Amino acid sequence: MAGRVKASQVFEDKSFPLACLRCESHGPAGPHSHEFHELVVILAGRGRHVTDVETYDIEAGDVFVIRGEMAHGYADTDRMTLVNILYNPRPLGLPLAELRDVPGYHALFRVEPRLRAAGRFQNRMRLPEEELAEASGMIFRLQEEMERKQSGYRFMACVHLMNLIGFLSRCYSRGPQPSFRPLLKMGEVLSFIECHYREPISIRQLTKIAGMSESTLMRTFQRVMKHSPIDHVIRVRVSRACDLLQRPEARITEVAFETGFQDSNYFSRQFKKITGATPREFRARTLAGRRA
Repeated sequence: MAGRVKASQVFEDKSFPLACLRCESHGPAGPHSHEFHELVVILAGRGRHVTDVETYDIEAGDVFVIRGEMAHGYADTDRMTLVNILYNPRPLGLPLAELRDVPGYHALFRVEPRLRAAGRFQNRMRLPEEELAEASGMIFRLQEEMERKQSGYRFMACVHLMNLIGFLSRCYSRGPQPSFRPLLKMGEVLSFIECHYREPISIRQLTKIAGMSESTLMRTFQRVMKHSPIDHVIRVRVSRACDLLQRPEARITEVAFETGFQDSNYFSRQFKKITGATPREFRARTLAGRRA
């Protein structure tokens, strides 16, 4: 049975859930999951990555993301050096929404981990030597900040992490590997939704972006995101509405229209369905939390 690594075992400061661990000559490791996400960069050597549903070879240059709920481990390692960047993005306050227009971000950090967890995708990002060296430099600077803990290190560590995430996302977007194309297409769909959620979005538009038939898009989207494309559009709109409702002066009807809903009653129903609270209840609870 896979063990579960708790955040309290990894993060020295629970208010700053970020750690950067370099493991020289990493040996075999049994399956385990986490209460946080893990960005893995293989710097040298080789081995096998083991999950509940599949096993595949990994080597220097490989980059992949393990979401918290996914159990994984390593086997048959041979002089394998890797870096584990462990983090919880929401408490860190990382502005990852600003990568909404980078298909490689969606592909690497959202699509691929979910497909790997389903045991239906064995490819992953492999950086060429030059890009691996550049990523290694970013990782070194992140690790240095975390170890020295000089004044302002939390800010600087987040800067280096965001720099690395942005760099890897761009590398994925321009990756020449043919195996990247299906993932990038899904990334392009997610990116389009994130950038155009205020506008009417149709399945027909999304099938053109994905280069898939409607049935293939619906099936792939359901496998990756666990809901339909139109459901995802609604979820993105509600997420943006949550941000706007934290402003005391925001009117609920205005928030509905600003986030792409054409009917405030429909907006309220969808908002409660997804968040468990009406927009009015959500705002009151948020403002009360600030005053507490």
